[in-house]
Amino acid sequence: MSKTPHLTMSEIRKEIDRIDENLIKTLAERQRWVEKAIQVKKRDGLPARDDARVRQVVDHVRVLARAHHVDPALIETMWTEMVEWFIAYEERSI
Repeated sequence: MSKTPHLTMSEIRKEIDRIDENLIKTLAERQRWVEKAIQVKKRDGLPARDDARVRQVVDHVRVLARAHHVDPALIETMWTEMVEWFIAYEERSI
């Protein structure tokens, strides 16, 4: 981590808030795509859960985490929770 001798906690918190807002916007975009998947799954008679796809997604984000120097265990935990939430959302909608 680079040194931050001139940064204040207020400036750091402002940047964290900005990042959080961007994360929320990205999650909203992801949800819109899940909603499109729901329509396709309804149309094609597909189940909400696809265990092979869940494993693929989690494996992929672990690779991305390592590439971006984020703890893969953290990312796996977060993505597993998010994916399970979206599967339940799909199940309620199909």
